[in-house]
Amino acid sequence: MSASEVSAPAPASLSFDRVYEDMFDFVYRNARHLGVPEHSTEDVVQEVFLVLHRRLSEYDGRTTLRSWVYGILANCVRSYRRSFRRKQAPLVPAESEPRLGPASSGEDPEQRAANRQDRELLLRLLSELSEEQRELIVLGEVEQLSVAEICSCIGGNPNTVYSRLRAAREALRKKVAQHLLQRRVSA
Repeated sequence: MSASEVSAPAPASLSFDRVYEDMFDFVYRNARHLGVPEHSTEDVVQEVFLVLHRRLSEYDGRTTLRSWVYGILANCVRSYRRSFRRKQAPLVPAESEPRLGPASSGEDPEQRAANRQDRELLLRLLSELSEEQRELIVLGEVEQLSVAEICSCIGGNPNTVYSRLRAAREALRKKVAQHLLQRRVSA
C-alpha cells in the first residue's frame, strides 16, 4: 500500500497526472468489481477521471485520496446503473478478468487460468449480491480497507458498517456454498 493510499497528501501538491497514474488501476478494478460490464468499463473509468479533473481542486485532504476517489467512482457507477435501468438492460459482469496489469512472468499458464476462473467466479457471485453488499465486500475484502476508511467512502457510522459488512460476508459465504454444492452435484 502506498503512502498516498494511507494518508491524505497535501491537496495543493496533487497533480491530475499523478492522481491518474496512482489511481487508474484502483478505479478500473473497482468499476469491474462493482458490476460494470467490460464493454462499458472504459467509459465509466473515463467519466470518473473527467469528474476528478473537474473536482481535484475541491479535494481538502480530510479523507484519504483513495476514499475520495472511490466516492466519485461509486457515484459514476450508480449513474451508469440508472442509465442501464432506463434502457432495461441487465447489469452483469462480463466473462473476463479485470485488467490488473501485465501477467506475472513467473506465473505458469495453468495458474493464470485458475486465477482467471477464480476472478470470474468472484465477479459472478458479487453480481448476485445487492448493490450495498457488493460495495461493502469490494471495499472490505477485495480492497482491504478498514472500517474507518469504508465509512469515509460510503458514509455511515462504524457500528452500522461493521454490522452490514458482517451481513454481506455471510451473504457471500452462502453464495459460495451454493456454488460449491451445485458443482459437486453436477460432477
